[in-house]
Amino acid sequence: MSTEAPTTSVVICAYTERRWEDLVAAVASVREQTVPADEIIVVIDHNRELAGRAAAGFDGVTVVENAGKRGLSGARNTAIGLAKGDVIAFLDDDAVAEPDWLAQLLAGYRDPRVLAVGGAARPRWPGGRRPPLLPARHRDREDGTGELDWVVGCTYTGQPVTETPVRNLMGCNMSFRREAFALAGLFTEDLGRVGRTPLGCEETELCIRLSQASPGARILFRPQALVRHRVTPDRLTWRYLRRRGWGEGLSKALVSRSVGAEEALSTERDYVRKVISLAVLRESVRLLRGDRSGATGVVALGTVVGATAGGYLRGKAARRRRLTGTGTPKLVHGPIHVATVDVRSLPRELTVPRRAVGHYRAAQVLVRDGDRTLDVLLLPVRDGVVRLDGVTPPGAAAPAHTGFERPLISVVIPTAHRKQQALGSVRAAQAAGYPRLEIVVVDNLPGPDGDAWLRAEVEKLGARYLAEPRKGVSIARNTGARATSGDFIAFLDENISVEKGWFDAVAEEFATDPEVGCVTAMVLPASLETDAEVLYERLKGYSHTVRRQRLDRRTVREDPLYPLSLARYGPGSCTTWRRTTFDALGGYDALLGAGTPAMSGEDLDLFVRLARMGGTVVHTPHAVARHTHRADWLELREQMRGYGVGLSAMLLLSVVRRPVTVFSILRRLPRGVARLGARTPELPLSDRAARSRLRQLRRDERYGLLGGPAALVRAASRHRFDAGSGHR
Repeated sequence: MSTEAPTTSVVICAYTERRWEDLVAAVASVREQTVPADEIIVVIDHNRELAGRAAAGFDGVTVVENAGKRGLSGARNTAIGLAKGDVIAFLDDDAVAEPDWLAQLLAGYRDPRVLAVGGAARPRWPGGRRPPLLPARHRDREDGTGELDWVVGCTYTGQPVTETPVRNLMGCNMSFRREAFALAGLFTEDLGRVGRTPLGCEETELCIRLSQASPGARILFRPQALVRHRVTPDRLTWRYLRRRGWGEGLSKALVSRSVGAEEALSTERDYVRKVISLAVLRESVRLLRGDRSGATGVVALGTVVGATAGGYLRGKAARRRRLTGTGTPKLVHGPIHVATVDVRSLPRELTVPRRAVGHYRAAQVLVRDGDRTLDVLLLPVRDGVVRLDGVTPPGAAAPAHTGFERPLISVVIPTAHRKQQALGSVRAAQAAGYPRLEIVVVDNLPGPDGDAWLRAEVEKLGARYLAEPRKGVSIARNTGARATSGDFIAFLDENISVEKGWFDAVAEEFATDPEVGCVTAMVLPASLETDAEVLYERLKGYSHTVRRQRLDRRTVREDPLYPLSLARYGPGSCTTWRRTTFDALGGYDALLGAGTPAMSGEDLDLFVRLARMGGTVVHTPHAVARHTHRADWLELREQMRGYGVGLSAMLLLSVVRRPVTVFSILRRLPRGVARLGARTPELPLSDRAARSRLRQLRRDERYGLLGGPAALVRAASRHRFDAGSGHR
């Protein structure tokens, strides 16, 4: 934004004529601001009568109807699409802004790093006095806050009292720079209040997504930006306290699914441990001193916290049922249909093809909006049909950036035993629609004079053929990288096929963030026809998140295993590196990876070295590729053992390079071992044989850990450390 004062749009959403007087007061308070708003938008949520009354009653105000899904999130998204201001501020229809409210919000944007600013909300109690149902330290002070005031949509004890960066803002009093929605997308329409249903957290989820999309950005709470929020008598009952707590828990469960439980609950854990605990102690002391209000306070605190916890557990359970399909067997070890749908032409149902043997019981469905990924769902198949009429995407994806010059991207495809698949990978890359590619196929099992057939087939496709007789995928990748000229190098394994738009999505990340050294993609299975393929997806699939992730040194606060948690990065078999970053790291280590005794670990090793160098990895869900999993059970067992061997070999090599690393590894080891044995909820299994096979695969991986040190010694004896082979 420029140094001039930003233009502002103020948005007020309304849904019922019962709040007409409140809505009139809210609009009037915006008109009386010391810094006038450039435009006022009132969005009416699916109420024709109210829309007509508002259009007739408000001069100089843009009145529109919600064009999205019914609910507060859909109404806000409608306004965002219409707003012209540099800053978009949101005020509830039952809140009145202080005259300097907008000026105080805009003052927070003096720092260009600030992408969102919110303020405080003071309650307007019925009768002018705080009810005994909501405890507070200073019950008689007009400006006092209580621990449960969030239940009625107001600032509560535990929030900052001075200007402070926060995780998220309050929905009744918040504002965002316009570019925040380009970075994080819009409000999730599966969250947020619908009519009088006391759900919420849509602003929390959006703020967390914004921080994930732009970790250097700040979200600022300025209590000086004050609104007065009217509290109606129906919100001051035991029944409402229970319903509001329950709804908050349900909403938090949805948020944790979207952005991760660690982010979704970080503030809440401190709130319960510190704020609620002290409040219970204070109210208990009051009770012991003969003040009966203490008993009311203790019961109220227990009621809300208990209802919230119950709602959260219920929401997590509902998530598990939704993924497996309500009323269908939980058994998904059999064949699963793989499909892609676009919300722009979403059918009511998806017909699943018949199989020669057996039938599909579930479908993994990639939901996209054009070239942007929205979700990946596991849905039941009934009578050969997948019902899609109830599918609601979790929110709009951030729009693609188009105003950048497409750089040359060099594609390196190493191959050994699956050369036919390598040709398929070349064809998929060429069909992805990117205008500037150079593709090199590196034959890592060429024979003494190369493979004449593969050379001819590769050159027919307009790609280059290189022979690298020294065994090892790391050596093959390094050889291919040295033979290319692009500023960015995409490494695609022979069993990877990228989809249309893959290179554009990757190039977008590099163009919009110069600090990014590596971009990883969403990799989905090409097929889930055999038990081995399904079990691999269950254990090692990379479709665990559909949100963009930016991983750097800050990530260590979120994940105690970082930077040793490969799942946070995505697969090394489908990555794109900035050449300067790749060269600074020295490329892949030839002691690790397929084709060596260590069998794997080369991708995580490179990620870890990047993290220790202070580099940044971005995972984009919009670059989608398909991976051909091992279809044979015995091959899968060997692959899982190889993962264990490679992991321990990589850890040992890290210690050899830098002995002090041993302390970091030992600190993370217990959590890492626990995670290896953890049960992944996305593909629940109820079949005894399938569960037995799953346990066997975990044992294979753990046994492989024991063989890593010996494998590294054998690899070192085979490959001497010399500059020509790329070893350090």
